[in-house]
Parts: sequence; structure tokens; C-alpha cells
Amino acid sequence: MLTIPIEVRFRDLDAIGHVNNAVYLTYLEQARLAYWAELTGRVDLRSIDIILARVEIDYRSPVSLGESLDVAVRCVSLRRSSCTLALILTERKSGRLVAEAQNVVVYYDYAAGRSLPIPETLRQRIRELDPEVAETSAPGGVS
Repeated sequence: MLTIPIEVRFRDLDAIGHVNNAVYLTYLEQARLAYWAELTGRVDLRSIDIILARVEIDYRSPVSLGESLDVAVRCVSLRRSSCTLALILTERKSGRLVAEAQNVVVYYDYAAGRSLPIPETLRQRIRELDPEVAETSAPGGVS
């Protein structure tokens, strides 16, 4: 599991004065890319070899200006060419649950325009970072 800090900015707010629902996608993206950089050691955007296939978010509590978040991300499911990341967003000072999310990312060859099997070396690194990851085969859809 990896936890990254997020500072709420004025531009993140909507007319009601709390973080707009669409901004959570940016928070999740920051966490997902930080997690991938931790796994691979790569931070250059040209070396990104995952693509987002699915996002699911459950909003639990509004967030306001002046609050700070922690986003915990871990891999919960590992398939042939994809993995499911579980993300928990909490308000840093109080520990209040803000949102829960799942992302499915696919190991992807951008030049060829297709998915690839996740290499064994990367699978091992995922297991090291998230020892409780479940390895499954997909009955259909994203594998």
C-alpha cells in the first residue's frame, strides 16, 4: 500500500464550496501514477505503460477548502493484463472517510495499441508492495 498527500486547492471547489465530484478523478490519477512510479521506478510520462479502463467512486463526505487528504492505494486484484486498485481518501487531521474508489488499469503498449500480459517481474513487485493481492482470471471483459 502507498499513501500520498493531497492539498485541496481553491480551484478544486464548486459553487457550493466543496470539492467538485470531477476533481476526485484527478486525485485518483495522482495516486495511481504515484503508485505506478513506486512499482516501476519510472516517472517519465513517456514510460507510462498502463491505461485506465474503469473508475468507480463512492463519495462519503464533502471536502472543503483548508482540508488536506491522504489517498491510500493498493492493488487488490491481479489478472493477466490488468489489475484493480482500491483507493481510500481520508481527511488527514480527522481521519474522516471522504471517498472510496476502485480503478482497473491495463498493462498497455501504446505503440501497438493493445494490452500486454503483466511481466512476472512487475507481478512480483506488486506482491511485495501488496502481499494480500488476489490473483484471478477474468471470465470476460478486461483481463
